[in-house]
Amino acid sequence: MARASPTAPRRSAAARTRRPPSAAAGEREEPDQARRDTMTSTQDLNYKPRLRHCTFFVPNRGGDNDNGDLDGVLDGILMIVGDQHFELSHEGAELKTFLDFKRYLDGRHTVEQISEITGISVEDTLAIVTNFAEQGLMREADTALERIPTETFLKQIDKSCAMWTEQIGYHRLWSGLENRTFRKEVFLGLILETYHYINSASRHISTAIAHCYDPAWKKMLSEYLAEEYDHSWMARDSLVNMGLSKEEVENAHPLIGTWSWTNNLCEIAREDTLGYLACTKLFEARGIETLDGANTLQRLAVDYGFPEDCLAPLVSHVAEDVKANHTGLLEEALADRDYVPAWQAHRAVNNLHDLKHSFDQYNYGIIQYYSDVSNYIPRLKVDYFSL
Repeated sequence: MARASPTAPRRSAAARTRRPPSAAAGEREEPDQARRDTMTSTQDLNYKPRLRHCTFFVPNRGGDNDNGDLDGVLDGILMIVGDQHFELSHEGAELKTFLDFKRYLDGRHTVEQISEITGISVEDTLAIVTNFAEQGLMREADTALERIPTETFLKQIDKSCAMWTEQIGYHRLWSGLENRTFRKEVFLGLILETYHYINSASRHISTAIAHCYDPAWKKMLSEYLAEEYDHSWMARDSLVNMGLSKEEVENAHPLIGTWSWTNNLCEIAREDTLGYLACTKLFEARGIETLDGANTLQRLAVDYGFPEDCLAPLVSHVAEDVKANHTGLLEEALADRDYVPAWQAHRAVNNLHDLKHSFDQYNYGIIQYYSDVSNYIPRLKVDYFSL
């Protein structure tokens, strides 16, 4: 049987580029009526439990269960939910058994069905679900809720972005670079894809402007574009300092993971301005976009044999972004609004979560492509004459 207990957040070398949680871990409020109703429901075998969105992580090992990196690990598992950290204890069960159990906490299976499918006794199934409910880890839906107070919405987005930024920082790309388990070209590739990432700003911001119907938001986004559209030269000059030519950088072709990230963000910008503004809190706050993260990259560059201060132009871009406070665009947009319609909040959160997974794809693409000794660096376009 597994139990979840609040614990203080832990920080590993793999996550030095992430920002810390925004509140004390394990901090809990008294259960409200919805929480008490959920705790009562857990005793019903026909109850269909659904876990709040979470991630699982093993400290000092770069991996999370979203990407299948925890197989075989038995102890020290952290369950991260928003700004709260819980340590899971395993009483006679392996982690793989628990993760298999967890995937049925989707709101579509009853307690009795989960027991039958997993082979875990009804008694233990009820105990796990009840323990999670007591910790406030079960999803509590209010179908009558039509509007969410702006302050409540912003606080929840902050907590979720802290969790996902933390998870991105725990990706094995970062632990691999910290531990020097990847070859030099992987670090170079990270900076190359960062160049493409920064260079895409005019594309996704202009898409957001074109599909925004709020005049004040459109003006704000136009100012954002004016500040961001020409920053790619900073990453380009850093790559020149690392040994590439200006022409090589400007003619380089992005990896598919980078294209996917950009296209996903453009699609979000096209259909959901609120969701796009929420996404800025994630992509403007990820490790490489913070001063701590930029300083870590400078240290790693030297560790990998690149010239000292080769990343100075890129660091200056980060400093400008921090000064501009682009992570505050959502707050600025909602400053004169008391509520957010629930349907818009749901859509924005789903788009924000999708972008988080685009970052996973982006990071894995860097590892896969730049670890392969046979691949061209920078990546070339394949034209007709190459066929």
